[in-house]
Order: sequence, then C-alpha cells, then structure tokens
Amino acid sequence: MIHAVDTIGTEEFLREVVDACASCVAVLDESGAILYASRAWRLFEQSVDAKAQPSDIFARCLRVDDAALSDDARPGSLRDNVQGLLSGSQKELHGTYSYADLGSRVVVRAARLNLPLSGFRILITFEDTISSHEALRRAEERFRVLLEKTHILPWEADFPTRRFVSVGAQAVSMLGYPIEDWYQPNFWQTHLHPLDRERAIRESTNFTMSCDNYELEYRMIAKDQREVWFHSLVTVIRENGRPKTVLGFSIDVTASRENEAELRDLSGRLIAAQEEERSRIARELHDGLNQRMALLSIELEQLKPDIERPAAMRHRLGKLQEQVKEISADIHRLSYKLHPAKLDHLGLAAAIESLCQELTDSGTLSVDLEHKGSRGEIPRDVKLCVFRIAQEALRNAARHSGAVSVQLVLEQTRDAIRLSVSDNGVGFDPESDQIKRGLGFISMKERLRLVAGDLQVYSQPLRGTRIEVRVPLKRKVMRKDDNRSNGTPAPPFRWHNPSDAEGLE
Repeated sequence: MIHAVDTIGTEEFLREVVDACASCVAVLDESGAILYASRAWRLFEQSVDAKAQPSDIFARCLRVDDAALSDDARPGSLRDNVQGLLSGSQKELHGTYSYADLGSRVVVRAARLNLPLSGFRILITFEDTISSHEALRRAEERFRVLLEKTHILPWEADFPTRRFVSVGAQAVSMLGYPIEDWYQPNFWQTHLHPLDRERAIRESTNFTMSCDNYELEYRMIAKDQREVWFHSLVTVIRENGRPKTVLGFSIDVTASRENEAELRDLSGRLIAAQEEERSRIARELHDGLNQRMALLSIELEQLKPDIERPAAMRHRLGKLQEQVKEISADIHRLSYKLHPAKLDHLGLAAAIESLCQELTDSGTLSVDLEHKGSRGEIPRDVKLCVFRIAQEALRNAARHSGAVSVQLVLEQTRDAIRLSVSDNGVGFDPESDQIKRGLGFISMKERLRLVAGDLQVYSQPLRGTRIEVRVPLKRKVMRKDDNRSNGTPAPPFRWHNPSDAEGLE
C-alpha cells in the first residue's frame, strides 16, 4: 500500500514503483483515464467485470463513511470524488467504499501528484478492508519474528527527558531487565558501559541536535553483567525545528564484536609468535653456527705458519679463510635481520642507527638519521614495533622508490615515540588498491594496532614519500574482549591525498 509520495522525478520512476506494488494501484491522467496500473489492479478489474470501463468501476464504488449526509449532499461515488482531484479542488482522498457488484468494502486512497515534466497525475489505491486487516496482522507477525531472529530492538524516547516511551519486547531477552525498568528516568544513561557513557551521551546529543538520521554504537551492561554491543539507527522527530522525539532500532552486534576481538587477538598472537621464532633462530645462528664459523676461521689462521710450502697450498688456505669470514658475516647479518641484538641490549636508537649505517655502507641508500629528545626506557613491544616499521620503510625506499637519499628522524618525548621517514623517490598514488593491500603497509598497520599507534602516509607521484609514526608510551590496559576502549575505532592507518603531501621534495 502506498500512503504518500514525496518527490517523483520522472514518469518512468513512477511506473516502476506502481509495477512493484503488490496492492491495487493505478495512475490516472488529466482526463481520468488509467495510464498504467499494478498487476493486482488488473486482476481486480477482471474479477469485477471483464467488459467494465474504469469510469464504470469508479461509479459503482459508493462511499459508505458518508451515510450521515443527505442524498443530495452525499458525494455518492468514487467517480465524484476523483473529479474533485481532477479539478484541483482537493489534493488527497481517503475513504471507505462499497463496490456494488461484489458486496464488499474497500479502503481507497488517492492523491494528486505534480510531475515536473508530465503535468499532474492521480495515484489511486484500493485495499479490501477484511484482507487488509489480515495482511496487517501477518505483516506485524513477520516483523516481530524478524526482530527476534535478528536481535533488533525497536524503541522510542522523549528527547528532552531522555525517557523511553516505547520499547520492544526483545529488550527483556537482550539485557534481562523487565520492560518497566526501561521506562524509569535515565535508564539508558545509567546502564551504558562506563567506558562508553560520556562519549555515547555526548554524540547522541550532538547528532540529535544537528541530524535527522544518524548511527551510534556503544555498549550496555546487562542484568547478568554481560557487555552487550548495540549499533543504533536513530531518527529524530522535530517540533518547531527542535528535536522532540527520537526513535530507532538497536541491533545487538555483540557476536560480531567478539569475533573481531578474537581475530585481532589472533593477529597479535601470530605477530608475537613470529617475533619469538625470529628471536630463537637469531640466537641459534649467533650463539651456535656463527661461533663455530669463528672457531673454524681461527683454526685456519693457525694453520698458516705450519704450511710454508708449497705456495699454492698457502693461497688455497687463504681463500678458504676469506670464504669462512664471508659466511660468518652473512650469518651475522641474517641473525641481525631476524632479531637485532642491539635492540635488546643497547636500545631503539642504537638499533636504528645500525640499520641506517648498514644501508649507507652498502651503497644502496644515503641515510641521514637524526635523534631528538630523551633516551629513556621504552617498552619492549614499542621498541620492536618502531624498529620493524623503520626497517620496512627503509626496505621499501631501497627497493621501490628509486630514491638516493632518505631522512629518518627519531624523537622520544615523555608521552610518545615519533618516527619520520622521508625519501626523494618516485612516490606513489595513495589511492591505489595495490598500495593499500601491500603486505608491507598491512604489516605496519597490524603492528601499530597492537601498541595503539598511529601511521600517516604522505605521497604523490614524482614527489617522494613521507611516513610518520606515533606510538604512545602510556597506554590504557585493554582486555581481550575490550577491543575498542572508548567505543570508537582507533584508526592506526591514514592515507593522505596528494594535496596533503606538504613538504615532499
């Protein structure tokens, strides 16, 4: 059933709407002739009289809710009422009519629509009173089942007092409180999760004052002390321009939030396991294999005095000794890449300085490192995160950017660690899917998420790239199921449009 049409842009759109209707709907032109109608309307016409004209159908529909009027004053038939719409003396029509040939009653609604290009049209609908009640009952039943199956709570509240005036029965199963509790003053505010309360109330107030529709996500505490996540779709009803009533649907998204928490926890544990395995292999390479190679090199050196002749033997022995030294150096570099010992023993600045020096000595890049601020104690997970991001950023600059120089700034304050890596390479398009889905940036994002850090990437073609990282040194402890401490995502990763890439040379 179509109750109203606010804006219809084209005749074609109106025709598509009518075709999609399951009710008896027809559109009339300026003369009262039917231009097009729904399938249900055509079936209605056939059931009445296959030879009847539309004007006959309207004439035989007699209005029954005007019985108190005299015969002379009564509008009589639907045709008379439609004439009022055609003449423009009225814009809408709503009444109950009795169709003479069927002996049943129908509810008729009609409206005059002004189309921008086609002039005006009359939209008219028929609905049998008995079947409409049954259809309404069935629709309400389906709606109730839908809300229960999908864990959706319908509600309505008075905005000035913030009191619920209507709450769906699903509230009992969702949070466990009796329905009458929901109608008490400040029920919503007092049962919000403490970590979400201030933000949810503030955002709800601001959105209600400025928006007609908005979405809000928060947690509530159930009667059994469970944390229940809700995603609310809210509509604001205003009087004289001021919000009077808010109503909406609150969807229980606890399961999806718990799944997200599990996935994030799994991601964190995988990264931790990877680092632990790297550390173990690095120790084995350094403490075991590398030391054995060093001993072998010493023994070869000790053989030299005993082998005076022939000269060819001394030459071959020298070559073997050089090969052993190269293998030992390669093992040392591999061990450092897997897990830098300096990071644990000398700190973050020394480890990054060694990384920069290695690249500069290799001739791959000229890396300029600047260290600012204090060199106080840094948590191990933060040190490892910042080092790995510096390592990945320098690796990307060496492999992909075409840069010849890189500037790296490491700054430590009382509250945070900041890292900036800038190159003079070819840059890239930050909106490229290939870049956004690259494993290097995904790895950076995941590592930063574990330490509540933030990453900003500035780049544009032919103007280089700048990566800026900030990791707080004082973080709120979060439980595994508390994946968003303040109820909103903490985005650790932001791309910047080319116009934002200030200072890139």
